[in-house]
Amino acid sequence: MNFLAHLHLAAHTRSSLTGNLLGDFVKGPLPTGLAAHFDEGIWLHRKIDAFTDNHPEHKAAVACFEAPWRRFGGIVVDMIYDHWLSQHWGLFRTEPLPRFLQHSYDQLLADHPHLPNGLPLPLTRMAEQNWIASYRHREGLGQALNGIGRRLRRPVLLGEALLTLDESQWQKCAAGFLRFYPALMDFSEQQLAHFRAAQEAE
Repeated sequence: MNFLAHLHLAAHTRSSLTGNLLGDFVKGPLPTGLAAHFDEGIWLHRKIDAFTDNHPEHKAAVACFEAPWRRFGGIVVDMIYDHWLSQHWGLFRTEPLPRFLQHSYDQLLADHPHLPNGLPLPLTRMAEQNWIASYRHREGLGQALNGIGRRLRRPVLLGEALLTLDESQWQKCAAGFLRFYPALMDFSEQQLAHFRAAQEAE
């Protein structure tokens, strides 16, 4: 549910902001029957998730959590990545984060009527309530994780996982993110270029 990273990578690659977020909600094969630019975003979202989950830096960050939190490590690390992205935003985009978020929310809400079932409710609420802005602070990040934890089959206070990392582990994982994220940006660009070239060749 690392919405900020997916929005940023969508903007970075000039692909659909909404399509990239739909990847968390639309399952099954492509094409989906949605507009082509939404399908492109869903495709890119899936590639980004696979690359992230299999990257050594991401795996190392997950490994920082002991039982019972490690089983939720993928969810927690994805959210922490949004925290670090917001903390280091200026390294990756010149547009100020508040302006970027407002533009993104406006686009999501504008796309709502063009989706057969409308925008998924979590995305609508995110856009209307500006959830992502809270990720910049550890307290807001913990609250967001608790919100996710409440929706699990067996509810758990996921935010408590953050308290298990000491400052050394926190800084080590943050440094890993700063090594990882530029590689993810390059990967996203390359994958989308290949995808578009393949579409044009058909």
